[in-house]
Amino acid sequence: MLKAVGMEGHEKSAPHRLSGGQKQRIAVAGVLAMHPECIIFDESTAMLDPQGREAIMNTIDELHRRGDVTIITITHYMNEATDADRVIVLNKGAVFMDGTPDQIFTQVDTLHSVSLDVPQVTELFYKLKKAGAYEGDLPLHTDEGAEALKRLLDDKRGQLCL
Repeated sequence: MLKAVGMEGHEKSAPHRLSGGQKQRIAVAGVLAMHPECIIFDESTAMLDPQGREAIMNTIDELHRRGDVTIITITHYMNEATDADRVIVLNKGAVFMDGTPDQIFTQVDTLHSVSLDVPQVTELFYKLKKAGAYEGDLPLHTDEGAEALKRLLDDKRGQLCL
């Protein structure tokens, strides 16, 4: 399990010598070793550096692919929620929105009204759309955004040449 969270080689490390993020990854490895039916990750990547965050998210993705454990993730990082099967947005302790990532994150104004963000790529294309520079669907993933941006730039290049 230590390998799964990028902490292989720390089997004998003293806890007081580990960073906060390393301690967090060790804790996740301990939970995974118990093979539970359900795991709740509450801000599990909050204190991690980019490599640690990626290791934890890869572990969560692998658990999801295997399908033998129910995963609930609580996060303020909207990019982490884009691959979820279901997103539930809470506001003041009550369910405010409930749906797929596409259904939730494309409602940018609604999320902004309760001081929540959307994935960065979605925000970019939302602003382009508001400025009249983009007409397509709002992408949720960086690779979708890159493709849409390429199409947008190709279209604009064609217009400039006329």
